[in-house]
Amino acid sequence: MNLIHVSFGGPTLMIIDGKNRRWKFEDHHYCGPIVLGRDDDPLETQPPENSAFWDAVSLWYAQGKRTNNLKTGDVLCVWTKPSIQRMRRIGGCNYELVTDDDNKNTAREEQ
Repeated sequence: MNLIHVSFGGPTLMIIDGKNRRWKFEDHHYCGPIVLGRDDDPLETQPPENSAFWDAVSLWYAQGKRTNNLKTGDVLCVWTKPSIQRMRRIGGCNYELVTDDDNKNTAREEQ
């Protein structure tokens, strides 16, 4: 007896990376994201590790895989680029992270 396993790739999604390039991919539950071509078949060569696609997908995963349904029927992955954290010197070799609330408080004190 021969056993054949057929696994579907998962939902077809679209994500826009940090360089405003649109990527269409399947989010496979086991293998992860697989980039698709125009004919919705997996690309022969997937993006390299340093591609902006992987940064966008990694942030999308970390932020809870939020999506929006577009009028065209496509599903857009929603992610936000994290802001750069700032540090304030307290004294000597001691620093603290500055949050948005701290920035507002500091600005009020300086006025």
